[in-house]
Amino acid sequence: MDSELKNKLAAMNQLMDLLTLQLDSINTNNFDDKFQEAMESMMVIQKLKKDVCEKWGKEYFEKNEPNILKKAKLIEEKYDNIIEQFRNELKKVEKEISALNSQRKIVNYIR
Repeated sequence: MDSELKNKLAAMNQLMDLLTLQLDSINTNNFDDKFQEAMESMMVIQKLKKDVCEKWGKEYFEKNEPNILKKAKLIEEKYDNIIEQFRNELKKVEKEISALNSQRKIVNYIR
């Protein structure tokens, strides 16, 4: 394995570990900052992946780096979970706003 490939794979592994930590730390209070950081990490990982695929082919990961593929799947699941969590939170807030609007209408009607 040449040193360029080795360095890119090591960088991908480190960035994927960092990305996992970034995604784990996202909550409603820090979403904007942490999600932006996570997206920046993801863009760097995508660039490294593209470089490796261009030089060694997509099959390289399947044959030689199953660990990276596993990490990628876990990261994808984390993204999906975060999106679902915030979607559920949004629905909850929408219901609360709807209930408040209904109460306001009732109060106005009673007057």
